[in-house]
Amino acid sequence: MSGRVYSLAIPRGVLEDVLRHASEAYPEEACGVLLGRVERGRGTVLKAVPLRNILRSREGFWFEEAEFMSAVLAGRREGLEYIGLYHTHPDRSPIPSLPDRHRMLECPGEVWLIVGFSPGRRATLAAYRVGDDGYSLLVMPVEEV
Repeated sequence: MSGRVYSLAIPRGVLEDVLRHASEAYPEEACGVLLGRVERGRGTVLKAVPLRNILRSREGFWFEEAEFMSAVLAGRREGLEYIGLYHTHPDRSPIPSLPDRHRMLECPGEVWLIVGFSPGRRATLAAYRVGDDGYSLLVMPVEEV
């Protein structure tokens, strides 16, 4: 990443890709990689790459590291930066769980977009990263563009 992210912008088409993945994975959590550009503190997501949730759980996610690295490196070849991860909370709000928070601490510059998803209802979005102090949680504005 070229700089710290303080706000996140997501084009409607990319958000639709994330929501389609959420619907396909439901009732399990969906997860994936966010790629795009970071300029003046704003991360603009230009591509969301779905990953397979190897936990196959509705209350947790993780992925194969090789699949993750492949997505990030393919994005770099396309001139895109790694912004962070997305995952869903089926039938729950987009508030980070305790395991989410622990994983965020492992990669403090990484943005986590969490999508509260229930079929037939409007999805709720929230974005987070570890704060500049290295331990608090920064809640970032998410703008659909």
